[in-house]
Amino acid sequence: MINELSVLFGTMLIFMVAGVPVFFCMAIAEIAYIAVFWPKVPLMVVAQGFVLGLNNYHFAAIVFFFLAGEIMNSGGITKRLLRFTGACFGHIHGGLSHVNILASMVFAGVSGSSMADASSIGAIMVPAMKREGYSGAYAAAVTAASATIGPVIPPSIPLVLFGLFAMTPISRLFIAGVIPGILMGVFLLITSYLISRARKYPATAWVGFNELAKSMLGSLAALIMPLIIIVGLVGGIATVTEVGAIAAAYALIVSMLIYRELNIGKLWQIFCKVGIDAAKILIIVSIAGLFIWIIGNMGVARVLSTWIGSITSDPTLVLALMAVVLLIGGTVMDPVTLFAVFVPIMVPTAAAVGINYTHMGVVAVLSTMLGLITPPVGMLVFLTSTQAEAPVHHVFKELIPFLGALFLLLGALIIFPQLSLWLPELLLD
Repeated sequence: MINELSVLFGTMLIFMVAGVPVFFCMAIAEIAYIAVFWPKVPLMVVAQGFVLGLNNYHFAAIVFFFLAGEIMNSGGITKRLLRFTGACFGHIHGGLSHVNILASMVFAGVSGSSMADASSIGAIMVPAMKREGYSGAYAAAVTAASATIGPVIPPSIPLVLFGLFAMTPISRLFIAGVIPGILMGVFLLITSYLISRARKYPATAWVGFNELAKSMLGSLAALIMPLIIIVGLVGGIATVTEVGAIAAAYALIVSMLIYRELNIGKLWQIFCKVGIDAAKILIIVSIAGLFIWIIGNMGVARVLSTWIGSITSDPTLVLALMAVVLLIGGTVMDPVTLFAVFVPIMVPTAAAVGINYTHMGVVAVLSTMLGLITPPVGMLVFLTSTQAEAPVHHVFKELIPFLGALFLLLGALIIFPQLSLWLPELLLD
C-alpha cells in the first residue's frame, strides 16, 4: 500500500508544486497509478469513476448558490448591505473593520463561498478602510479573516461537498453551521474592537436614525434571502438544490425589478462567470470519482481506522487530529480537492469511534477555512493582499490575533459538539 500511495499522492503533489491546475494533477496521478498498477484498475472502472463522481443532482446546488452570489454582487445587493451595516456600526471605534465582518456574515447567507465573499466585500471595503486611515495590511487581514465565515453559515458550498462525500443530509449540515458561523463573527468582532481601541482607529459620525431606517428598508429585500433559505430547509418545503434555485431566482427578481441595477448584458456576463467557476469545482469532483475508488480499493480507510484506534478511541481526540490534518492540508490545497481526497478516508474512522457526521462536517469546514488564512500559502491572504497592495507577510502578521480567536472557537467546537448539533436537533428532530 505504501508504494501505491507514494505513486498516487507523490505524482499529484509534484505537479501541484509545479503549478499545474488541480484537476490535471489528480488526473495525471490517476494515469500514473493505472500505468504502474494497471491490473488493479479495470478500464470499465475508469469510465464509471468519472461519471459516478457527478452522479448526484445535489451538485446542481453549487451552481445555483454561485449564481445567487454573483447576482447579489452585481445587482446592488452587496452595496446596500454594506450601507446598512455601516449605518449600524460605523460610529464605533474601528467601525469600518466591524462593518467588514458584519457584511461578510450577511453575505455568507447567500454566496456560500469564501473567495466570492473576499472578492466582493474586499473590493469595496479595503479601499474604504485605507482612505479612513487603516493600514492596507490590516484591511486585508480583516477581509480575509471574515471571508472564512461564508462557507460555515448556510448556504455553504464546502458543506454541500462534505455532505455528498460523507453521504450526510446537507440540510442538517446547513442548520448545524448557523451557530458556529455566528460565533465566528462574534469572536472576530471582539478581536477587531480590541485592536481598534488599542490603535485608536477612527469611527465615522453617527448617521442618525433616519439614515438607519432608510438603509434598513433599502436592504430589507436582501436580508430576507437568508431567511428564505433557512425556512425552506427547516420546513421541508424544498431540497437543498431547490432552495439554491429559489435563492438565485429571488436574487434575480430583487436585482432586476426592485433595485433595477441588473440588465440583460450584465446577466449574460454573470452566467458566463458562474459557468466557469462551477465548472472548476465540478471537474475536480468528476476526476475525484476515480481517485476515491482507487483509495477505497487500497483499503486506506480501514488501515487508518485501525491505526488511529490503536492510539486512541476518544472521539474528541480523533476529531481534533482530523481537524489538524485538514487545517494543514487547507494551507496548500483548495477545499474541493481536500474534501475529495480526505473525507472518504476519514468517514469510516469517524464512524468507528462514534463521531457524529454533522458535527464532523462543521469542524471539517472550519478547519479548512482556517487553512485558507494560515501560512505558508493562505489563498485568501494572497487575494486580499493584492486588493490592499500590501506585502503578504505584513498581512499574515496582522492576522495573528484573528487566527487566535478562530483557533479558540475551533477548539471549543471540537470539545462541545452541541455548539453545532443543538440547532438541527431542535429544528429537524
